[in-house]
This record gives sequence, structure tokens and C-alpha cells, in this order.
Amino acid sequence: MMIRSTLLLLTVLFSGCVGNADRARPWLGTLRHELGYLGARNWVVVAEAAFPVHSRRGLSVVQLNGEIPDIVDAVERVIEEKSHVKPRLYVATEAASVPYDYAPGIKNYRDQLEEALHGRETVQLDHAMLMRMLNDASKTYRVLVIKTRSALPYTSVFMELGSGYWDAESESALREVIDNKNLR
Repeated sequence: MMIRSTLLLLTVLFSGCVGNADRARPWLGTLRHELGYLGARNWVVVAEAAFPVHSRRGLSVVQLNGEIPDIVDAVERVIEEKSHVKPRLYVATEAASVPYDYAPGIKNYRDQLEEALHGRETVQLDHAMLMRMLNDASKTYRVLVIKTRSALPYTSVFMELGSGYWDAESESALREVIDNKNLR
């Protein structure tokens, strides 16, 4: 049902008006719409072609005709437009060790992804751990998976959305104030 509603949404958005900046990539409108209502604790995964489609409620899948670095760059730009969220980026540790002999194009991919990340810090975790985190998050929060045509192993980029206007330092300071009031 979720996939059908996402496909319907894509059809409606693609048939609507498209701005000049979006003509080359009409899916940007869909991305803006989707990210517009996602908030803290939601996830976005820019996934390789073989990424499994989960049947869990709260998880929607959109397939785009693009490569991971291009889509990651676009997602980051749209997130920057939306000041309400800020992503924490995760990549699979295995991606750095995949040899060119088994995955031609992997070095070029790494270079393109580094450029697309615009110097943002990434957290490297084992792919199995990332999948467990995604599975756990999807039990309670919305997950948007953007499947691409990229066909290189362990190259999916996972984005855990956090508040764009309230960070861990602010939360810690607030908790300290509350704790101090309770001690009086």
C-alpha cells in the first residue's frame, strides 16, 4: 500500500509544474515534498540497485534513474533548504575495502561521493549494523529509501535526520538546567 501511494505521489508531482532548475532532474520536486515533512529520527537511505525492499509499514521506496553521488548531493542540497532537519551520515565500513578487481568503478565512486558530501563528516559502521539500525528505526519512524542505478557493493549512504535547530549540546544544557532546578 505504501509503495502504491508513493508511486501515485510521484505521478502527480511529475505531471505538475516543474521549475527551470528542476527540469533536468524532475524528481527533485518529489524529494523536496518527501523531505518537507520528515523530521528528527526519520531516515533517508540513498541505496544501491540491489538494496532490499522492505515490506515494513512506515518505509517507502522511490526508484530514481541516477547514481548515488548525484542523488546524495541533491538530497543534501534539499535538506539545506529545509532548516528543520540536519543529517547524520553513515556509510558502510566495507566500502573502503572493496577491491577494484571485484567492483570496477569503485575508486571513481569513492572520489565522486567524497565530492558530493561537501566535506561533511561520515560515520563508518559495519553494513550489518547499519541494516539493524535502519530496521529498528523503521519500527517507529518513517524511512525513505531512494534506490538508484548504482551497482557497486556496500555503497548505500544512510542519513539519520536530526533537528536542524536543536543539537545535542543544546539538549545537554537544557537537561542540566532541569536537573539543577530539581535539586533545589
